[in-house]
Formats: sequence, C-alpha cells, structure tokens
Amino acid sequence: MTYYEEEEQNDGGQKVFTLFSFMLAVTSLPFFCCSYIITTASRYILLRCLKTVYPNLEFINTVSIRSAMDTAKNTGFIVVLLKVNGQCDLNLIKNAIQSNIIDKRDRLTGRLCFPHLTCCLTRKWLRYAWSSDKNFSINNHVVSTPEDVIVTEENILEYINDIVKTHIPSKQPQWQITVVPIEDSFYLLVRMHHLYASEDGVGISDLLLLKSNDWKYTEKSPAHQNDVDSIQNILSTVYQAPTALPRLYEHVSEIWTNTWNELVSTYDPLENPKILKHRPNAFVFSAMVAIVMMSAYKDTGYSYYPNSVRKELVKRNIRWHYALESIVYTFHPALWISFTWWLMVKGLFRFPITVLLMFRNTYTYVYWTYVLMYSASEMLYIFRLVYNAPRTVIQELVFPFFSREQRVEFSLSGKKCVYWSGPIDMAVVNTIHNNTGAATCEIQLSMLSAALQEYFDKANVKYPKNVMTTTRFVSKNNLFQLNDRRVVSYGLLSLPLPMDIDSEPIYCLHKMQECLQEAIANQTGLYIASMWQIDHSLATSFLPSPFVSYGLSYLSKKYPLTVTYVEENKWDNEKRRLLWDQEVEAILYWRPPQANVCLSLSMMNYGGNLRLAIMADAKMAPLCQEIVSKYENNVQAFVLAAEEYAKIVNTSD
Repeated sequence: MTYYEEEEQNDGGQKVFTLFSFMLAVTSLPFFCCSYIITTASRYILLRCLKTVYPNLEFINTVSIRSAMDTAKNTGFIVVLLKVNGQCDLNLIKNAIQSNIIDKRDRLTGRLCFPHLTCCLTRKWLRYAWSSDKNFSINNHVVSTPEDVIVTEENILEYINDIVKTHIPSKQPQWQITVVPIEDSFYLLVRMHHLYASEDGVGISDLLLLKSNDWKYTEKSPAHQNDVDSIQNILSTVYQAPTALPRLYEHVSEIWTNTWNELVSTYDPLENPKILKHRPNAFVFSAMVAIVMMSAYKDTGYSYYPNSVRKELVKRNIRWHYALESIVYTFHPALWISFTWWLMVKGLFRFPITVLLMFRNTYTYVYWTYVLMYSASEMLYIFRLVYNAPRTVIQELVFPFFSREQRVEFSLSGKKCVYWSGPIDMAVVNTIHNNTGAATCEIQLSMLSAALQEYFDKANVKYPKNVMTTTRFVSKNNLFQLNDRRVVSYGLLSLPLPMDIDSEPIYCLHKMQECLQEAIANQTGLYIASMWQIDHSLATSFLPSPFVSYGLSYLSKKYPLTVTYVEENKWDNEKRRLLWDQEVEAILYWRPPQANVCLSLSMMNYGGNLRLAIMADAKMAPLCQEIVSKYENNVQAFVLAAEEYAKIVNTSD
C-alpha cells in the first residue's frame, strides 16, 4: 500500500469516527438532559437539607471543577510571590488590606465588596460553606517573619517552602499574606483558596495591592493585534469568533424594535384611541392582542398572567364583539374587491419608483448581501465545530480511561514545594526568535520540554514519547484581572511535550511547533468546552459531584503536568507598583496542582524578564529543583543552536 493510499484510508477512518461521535452525542442528549434535571434537583434537595441541619452556614450553590477536585490533603490554593524594592512597613500593608479590601464597600449599595474574606470555609457532604469568624483579626492574615529568623537571598527559597508546606488553620479564613523582609527589599507571599476568587470575586491584583491603573484594561493597538508572536495571534486559528452574526443580530433587533414601536403607536388604543372607531379586521385585532399579551407579560411575567391579560383588555376597552366584527369585516366581499383594486393600482404606479429606489440604494443591498453571506458562512463554520467537537472530546477525555500507554507516575503526599528560576532576559529569547522564526511561546515550551526530559532521566522516571499536559495561555492582564469580563479568557489545550528530542535544541523546537500546531488544529471543541467550563461550570452541572471527582482523579493520571504561560505585551514591560508607589521587581504565579497532577509549571513574562516557577508535590523535592537549573542552562544551548541554524539557512539561500 502506497503512502497516499494509507493517507486516504486514515482520512476515511477519521470521517467515519467523526460521524459516529456526532451521532453518539446527539443520541446522548436525552441522557444528559435527564442527568442535568436529576443532578440539579438532587443538589437543590441536598442544599435545603443541609441548610436545615446547619442553619448557621452559608452554603455555596455552584460546584466548579476545582471544588470537585479538592480533597482534605490536596486543596487548591492560588499562590503568588512578589519581590518589592524598598523597605518593608508591615503596618502600612495591614492598613492597606483592611481599608482597601476587607472594609471596601460598593458605592451604590453600600455592601461589602468581599464579604467572605472574614469567613471560614468548611465542607459538609462534599459541599463547601462559609461560616462567620467572629474572632477575625487582620494580624492572623498579614504576618511577618519572626524576629529571631533571619532571611536572606540565599535561604529565601527554603523559607518560602516552609510556609507553603504549612496549612492555614482550618478555623481561620483560608487566605494569608506573609511579608518576608530581606536587606533593601521584601517578599510578599499570597496564598488564597480558589473559592475566594471564583465565588467572592477577589482578584489576585486586589490582594497583591497593585495600583489599579496599572492593570486597567485597554484596547490593544493595531500593531499588537497583528503581532505574529502574540498569544492572540497564535490562538486565533483555534476558534474564530463570529463577527457577521452579531452584526446581523443587531440589525434584526433594531428592525424588530422599530417595527414593534410603529405597531404600538398605530394599533394600541392607549396610544391611538381613534383605532377603535375604524372598521376592524383580523390583522388589526391580532396586533391589539399581541400588544395586550406583551404588556401583560412585562407587568407580571408568568405569575398571574391571565388576570393581567384581562386588565390590559379592559384598560384598552377591547370587547369580544370587537373580535366578531373583525372576522365579519375581514371576509366581507367588498373589502377583498377594494383591496385587490388598491393592490393593482399601487403596483402599477409604484413599480417604476421601486426600481429607481433600488438603484439609488445599491450600497444598502450590497451591504445586506455581504452580511447575509458571511452570516451563512459563519453558521456553517459553527456547525462544523459542533460536528467535530464530540470526536475531539472523546479522543482527549474518554480514550485516556482505556489507554495503556506509559504514563508519568509519582506517589503524592498532598504537601507542596515551590521553586523558581532567576530572571532570563527576554532579549535572549527574542534572539532565538529572530534566528529561527519560532514564536516566543514555542521557544519557551521547547526549553521546558528539554529540561523535563533531563529531569526524568536523572530521577529514573519512566516517561512516554510525549508527556501530556493541560496548558493554558493567558495574558498578564487576564491573569491579574480574573474577574474582569472585558478581558479575553482563553481556554485549555491538551498539549503534548515531546520527550524524544535527543538533546538537540532545534529538533526539540521543531517537534514542539508540530505538537502545538496539531493541538490547535484538532482541539477546537475541547478548547471551547474548557472555556465554558472555566466560566460556567458546564460539566459539573450535568454530572453528580462524586462522578466528576472520580473522573477527574482518573483523567489527571494521563495529564500529570499543568502548564501556564503568562505573556507580557512587548510594548508594555514596565514594572508595576504597589498602592504606595513601591516598585515590584518580580512576580511569580503558581496554578494549584490538584488530584493526580504532580507538577504545575508557570512561565512568567514580566518586566522584560522570563522566570520559570514550578510547584510540585513535596515527595518530589529536592530533585525537582533540577528542572529549574536545567531550564536556565538550556537557554545558552538554544541560543548557540539558533545561531548555527540561521547560518545554515542563510548559506542555503
């Protein structure tokens, strides 16, 4: 069999599998609908029972993916570390937290913006609940290094790890800021349970005490939008948001609104009392009934709707004899004769004028043709996504349950350790970009892949040809404004990191490019599904929490690594400042690894520098620190390899 015949056979098999997946998804819709109804009803009954048994607790109604993955030993905490230049003033930080966050109130309602920051978290029957902490004190949540402990740059990593391994007391609200002064600067370690962000709306930038103007959302400049190296451009091919359909919807809504207003002004007896003095017909009476029904719905909704309809009919003096008269006059022969004569005369004289107006309004007709054609193409594009989505979801989320491929496995203790690299100048990464043409994120991911391979070899960990990860790409503004809906939220990609790279930087880079492009091309459905899950907790709405927890626990064995790539705007690498104008030298972010995820890796671009931050299970320490050192050492190897690659390319040209 030739290569082309094999390709045709594989393509035919993919088409059959895609059709089968789509038909399976369609036939499963009744099951998911029933599951949604049963799950929603069961949770409602459970919450009512829990509220009766525990009246002093405020139960959280929603169940997110992170909540489903939480266990007593492995709870999802968002961890951020700041290095700030200047002297540390602990009282200033406490007062800023108390006045700007805890006591902050909404200007319109006067209510607390973050009321649960003073509440503890408890769990009853797999459901989280808030409990008030009457003994809340800011001194328990903004703490400093003990006086007898001296911390320097040499032992800061060890000291931060000691704090991360220590659990916040369960009888206190699950957030804490630790201030660590060293010489002419200090560190701020922020630990916060994920529910304070998702349920109470606490943004990371709030607890980081960063100036709000620094993180204010601004429209991207055209130069940045066309930057081939930006996240937005790389992910633009994953899912192309419709543009013509929203425009068509706006136009149709505007036309409908104008038509309805004209209908009301003409046929509503309250607006035009003379309408009742004219001879009625079926159209006039139908318009009146529609106006009455809509007015009744606006006043009462669905409750007491029949009574409201009667009141509206009486208000407009519309009687039943009016309906009978409209039927009689509608089918009267004289009416049809006059209407036919009017239609013929109007058509005879109106047709030439209509033709002239069509030539005059050619632009309008061309515009509507353009909108309708592009709307139709976007509808076909959406249908194609919906058609292919079940195949992707089955391949990435169902097949792993039955896969026997080699996996990266570690025994986990639940406690965490953190490590981070020194600053790597982004000018060095840009040099590799200029010599190879690869995107910045592809370069950084390939360096990470090479470092992981060396670590696995040294730790004697068996690994497959590709280590599967869940990778999230975010912009810096998105990361620190998690609750700002104007900021674009990106989904997840099931991204394999190549391990069969033979310590060849350029080969590793090309393999990483292939893996990223393949994931972008084939995972549109999974990407959109992850966006809905992140924003709307879609999966947990259809399935009971124990099923979701078990499924995620098993699924995370195939995805033992989670990667977060935080991009900084090339034209905005200015360092940020705290509320009182102290400069933030460095920012590190750790996305919490949960279930069977053993490594959380974050590539943080900030202030013109790149840093790798890893959070691992404590059982993997201290050997997992090799990932950081290998990552730093690989930079120079990639630079030299990129220079040699550029020479070869230029010579061949």
